[in-house]
Amino acid sequence: MNVGRLAAALLVLAALACRAPRPERPEGSCTHLQAVRELHGAPLCEDVWSCSRPPRGPFDRIGLRRMALCDGGTGPIVLYLPGMHMNAELPLVEPRHDLRLYLAEGGVRAWGLDYRTHAVPPDASPEELRALGGWTVDRFVDDAAWAAAFVRGADRGPLFVAGFSQGAAFAYRLASRRDSSLAGLLILDGALAPGPVAAGGGPAIDVGGSRLPFDDAKGPSPVPGFPTAGAALAHILSTAPSFGGEGGLAAGTRVSEIPVLATLLRSYDRWWPRAALDGPTPRVPKPPLPVLAFASTNMGPAWVDRVRATARAYGGPEAEVRELAGYGHLDVLVARRATQEVFQPALAWLDRLAGR
Repeated sequence: MNVGRLAAALLVLAALACRAPRPERPEGSCTHLQAVRELHGAPLCEDVWSCSRPPRGPFDRIGLRRMALCDGGTGPIVLYLPGMHMNAELPLVEPRHDLRLYLAEGGVRAWGLDYRTHAVPPDASPEELRALGGWTVDRFVDDAAWAAAFVRGADRGPLFVAGFSQGAAFAYRLASRRDSSLAGLLILDGALAPGPVAAGGGPAIDVGGSRLPFDDAKGPSPVPGFPTAGAALAHILSTAPSFGGEGGLAAGTRVSEIPVLATLLRSYDRWWPRAALDGPTPRVPKPPLPVLAFASTNMGPAWVDRVRATARAYGGPEAEVRELAGYGHLDVLVARRATQEVFQPALAWLDRLAGR
């Protein structure tokens, strides 16, 4: 079996040393599935919940996914908040390409949150998309707070929250709430700042029509002027104007593997609510929290300064900020050296704070 490959059989409701946590969760109706995946010869127990949320409309559901060693997953607890259009699924099956798999392999109890957007079908009609008009920043943070309470009901111990991009902004907003009681924040290229400008109107932002059409990086390019789909994708990511061009979204083959980036992008959810792009500035919690933040440099010095300023506002002078030279935004998650430059330092930081 190749390293990190999904086990040939997923054992739903498995009994193989896999005892599902029984969360003392807050009010809400949830369904639960369980599976086992083989990772480096050690079984990982994977639990997935889908839970209804107010106001109980057709898309008012969130998901929670827990990854932990079936035998010995007693390390720190981390709730991961993904970025805009992203979700908690695991499209990449190797730990070197996914922080949660890497942390789970290291003994961490790693959770991820599916936002309400994951319940919205890519072919939703304009009438159906009106439901997104009420999905504000506060509603997303309410969901994150509910998820944090759910996690605490399942796993005992200090809770750390990690966030990438928009998920990092949600993590900061969650930490600002008086009852959050977080052990620390792991920030992956995110900051509190005004949301991106999105052209057009309507309640929902479209990530790009549906899935990005780059299923085979070695296949023909759907964009004229490029020899392969992978070459076209590398160019699009490197020149994305919303991220400043110059490799701001992803630096391409210099840093990451294009097929890996394509797989990540194909997992995106199509719709994101325009109402969730920005919100009132939250208060900074006192006393400060432990913060470890990573900042990609390809969006320019102003972006790095924003990541650092938010980290130090919440973490004080002890906040640790690591610049990732030559990285674009998505490279923070999947770069060839992400294991050495992001994942390993994150695990060491969590272990130190958790006293392992």
